[in-house]
Amino acid sequence: MEQVGAGQVKPFTLPRIAAQPMDRLGLVTLLSSIYFFQIWGLTMGGTPLPAAIHAVFMGLSVAGIVMPRLWGILAINAFAWSVTYILNSPVASNNQTTSFAFSLVVLGALFYLRPTGPDGREAYFHRIASAGRLILPAMYFFGIYHKINIDFLDPAVSCAVVLYKALTTGVGLGDWGFGHYGAIYATFIIEGIAMVALFIPRLKTIGILIGVPFHIIIGFTGYAYYKDFSTIVLVLYALFLPKEVFTNAHDALARWTGSRDTALKIGRGALVLFVLAYVAAMGALFAPDRLIPEDRAFMPFFAVYALGFYAFLILFMLRDGGRKQGYRAGWLVLIPLLYFANGWSPYLGLKTESSVAMFSNLHTEGGETNHLFHGVLPFGASYQSDLVTPVASNSPQFDARYIAPGYDLVRYELDRMLALTPGLEVTVATAAGPVSTASGWTNTYLSHGIAARKFLTFKPVDWTRPKVCSH
Repeated sequence: MEQVGAGQVKPFTLPRIAAQPMDRLGLVTLLSSIYFFQIWGLTMGGTPLPAAIHAVFMGLSVAGIVMPRLWGILAINAFAWSVTYILNSPVASNNQTTSFAFSLVVLGALFYLRPTGPDGREAYFHRIASAGRLILPAMYFFGIYHKINIDFLDPAVSCAVVLYKALTTGVGLGDWGFGHYGAIYATFIIEGIAMVALFIPRLKTIGILIGVPFHIIIGFTGYAYYKDFSTIVLVLYALFLPKEVFTNAHDALARWTGSRDTALKIGRGALVLFVLAYVAAMGALFAPDRLIPEDRAFMPFFAVYALGFYAFLILFMLRDGGRKQGYRAGWLVLIPLLYFANGWSPYLGLKTESSVAMFSNLHTEGGETNHLFHGVLPFGASYQSDLVTPVASNSPQFDARYIAPGYDLVRYELDRMLALTPGLEVTVATAAGPVSTASGWTNTYLSHGIAARKFLTFKPVDWTRPKVCSH
């Protein structure tokens, strides 16, 4: 009980959990909770954290889906994921690196203020958006720049065509030549328009309405599980929405339902129904492990929230983009700048994984490149020039993954595998003949400091020409 005056006692009250109007911070919490639900499930067993901890954060994310006004769930997920990402580094996943940058922005914004009250919530959203929305154009820049290579432009091997076929083969358009070229050049056009238009107020709506469906389509390809990547991009797009969009939506829903209270109850009910439908569809009531998202089974639920988000934009986004927002990033701008610097890694002779080079056909290893401008820059590091050819090992899994396809490996990457996989022995080809790592082998990974060990990771080197789409 809290004393509030002479003879008066203010009763203790629980935090309000009744349905409240959605605002910008609430939408970011909702979408990020859907993302974190997926990523905690998909990485279960693949991080240093016990599976039970992943399950706890999946449950926390469900609470964020049902009650998106609870901004604390956003902050807790951001903190837990940041720690997990660092512990698990180096991480090869581009979507996890993007969500790590977003999570750091969420945490950094808390150093400025605490989102108490409506004004505090808006101020907190502004702090997150001020730096977080800069991650998206950085991602788009390298989504274009890495793809300026002869193999991405070749419809015979282009990753754009691989994804196009995965999406359209079922409807008989997989071999359509015009569709192949359209997929290649639409990638440049759509990402270029979105990158520029998002920062021009009168064009922002166009940029959003063009960019969002591009990522929704990627989630539907079925080539691999890309719904997590698409979802974190939707979170970043939500940072560009003006406040008036929510005012328009609240007014319209109140008219359609007869009252604001009714609209709020329907909204909360829809979120609860979404979660219950997922639990029932996955058969997870008596087998909780089935809650982990699976590509095909999660497709309908991805469609519900992704297309629902897009419908929300179509219905309520202002044509003129809304009033100009006075964002001030402060020192938080360092986070998207570091994310942008990370994208240059392949050209600096550093890592080739998790550098926003996914599905780009890019090759920069071995002193050559397929990029139309340049490969590793003259002042770059030499990791990508030090390659080894594995010819045998004592691991069937290693043989199937690297030797059977005929891949070379960056020497540092092989040494990292040897250091982290007790008992692994690999024979590599050299000018003097086969050499085994079992004896007399100098491990270059072990000579590096913690910073390099947490940052450097390299994809296998594929010498097939033209370079096929490998990932």
